[in-house]
Amino acid sequence: MALTPVSAKTASKTITDTVVGEHQHVIVGYSLVKGIGDGEPIASERFTVGGHEWVLLFYPDGKRSSSAEGHIDAGGQPTALPGNAGGVVIDLAVGEGRALPDAAVPNAPLAPPALHAVGHGQQLAAAPRIQAPRRDTTNEYAALFVALIGEGPNPQGIVNTSEGKVVRAFHRFTLVDQAGQNRDLTKGRTRDAGAVKISCARQDPNARNCHGYRKFVKRTILEDPAKGYLSNDTIIIKYTIELVVSTGGALSRGGATSKTDLVKVPTPSLGAELGQLLTSGNGADYIFVVEDEEMKVHKILLEARSPVFHALLNTPMREGQEGRVVVNDMKADVFRILLHFVYTDNLPEEHDGANLEVAVAQHLLVAADRYELIRLRRICERRLCETVDIETVATTLTLAEQNRADELKKVCLDFVSRNLAFVIATDGYRHMTGSCPQLQAEILLTIAATGGERGSGGHNSNTAGGGTGGVNVHRPHGGGAVRPREHGASGAEEGNARRIRARLE
Repeated sequence: MALTPVSAKTASKTITDTVVGEHQHVIVGYSLVKGIGDGEPIASERFTVGGHEWVLLFYPDGKRSSSAEGHIDAGGQPTALPGNAGGVVIDLAVGEGRALPDAAVPNAPLAPPALHAVGHGQQLAAAPRIQAPRRDTTNEYAALFVALIGEGPNPQGIVNTSEGKVVRAFHRFTLVDQAGQNRDLTKGRTRDAGAVKISCARQDPNARNCHGYRKFVKRTILEDPAKGYLSNDTIIIKYTIELVVSTGGALSRGGATSKTDLVKVPTPSLGAELGQLLTSGNGADYIFVVEDEEMKVHKILLEARSPVFHALLNTPMREGQEGRVVVNDMKADVFRILLHFVYTDNLPEEHDGANLEVAVAQHLLVAADRYELIRLRRICERRLCETVDIETVATTLTLAEQNRADELKKVCLDFVSRNLAFVIATDGYRHMTGSCPQLQAEILLTIAATGGERGSGGHNSNTAGGGTGGVNVHRPHGGGAVRPREHGASGAEEGNARRIRARLE
């Protein structure tokens, strides 16, 4: 009898590999967390590996109990396991999950039923008195664990088991030798021992979802200066995870790589490219002249970014027709920074963040208000709020008043009201009284609202001798504005603050 020919052939393939991630956690101030108590962790920030959220838990005073402690709730906080609650329990010594019947799960000694009745007097009276065991700090070892606390939209490596959904991984914990002696202390599961199973965070709120070592390192070894693990009251922990992920096969669809993960999208680069366009000047159709320096610009970009530039470059006057605009009341460096912001929506790196000097921020605040660049104005306001001090606050307050920076003005008024005796001696204050005399009344109102001048003496300022700088507050007869009476004042008629304002006006 002839064999029936094969009409179709099929094949399949399953690939199992690992997704590797690493997290470093630095704990500064180790001496301050000693004595926090047994079972009390110092947690790292959340980090993501394989679509799962993890957190490191370091126990400086150890972790004696593996039955009543160590559970991590959905919010990433350690909690006690409720009494008589079934689930999957992790043997914290090795990290493997095992199913326990309801009756076999030990009660949590730190969460007796009576404690849940706080606020209900009758129930408390009826409940037996149960005293929680005292925590001590005599544990010989510090403990270290990793906890699975959540999943992202595309978690990888999930395996369906009789105990629920779990992930399998190899974990490696390292205490870094900061002395450079190549004596890092590392503990972890080897490949021969098999991967550790941990319950997925969203499966069972009572399931154990952590793995680690109660006897990670002896505290005497950790604190021994010769070992190099504790340096400048700081320890460094490195954690490496190899998450086991299978692809292919009917039962491993949950671990398959998302289609969107196959396409890597570059980070936005428009701002950087437009910045290069400004630098090169290619295709520029307008020229701004600032302090005799010519700057080539592109009309369409300036029009799109600022309504003031739009009006200026489309005026029937000479500026709009000749393609050349002269700016007489601004420093070239400031205008160059402003143009960089117009093109890139960011400040140049050398002026970004903490690199932005106060004087530059003051100039840019005026320029941003003039050309209605709201984001730039906010950046300058925030920087000036961060750097307010005795010498600059009056000038900054004047600029805030003149350039509609209301939040900055509030910060300055509060600072001046607390340090008036020092601020009143500065050149900036004298300029403020001439440019914006109404601010004196607002300062007095702020002082009255806060119960008087709180910083009239003893402020750690830059004034010589820490005093009032030889200035007394004098109030003329019949009312009037408060003004300083000088004793041995400086012979300079104009201070830095006044020179700044003179250039801007």
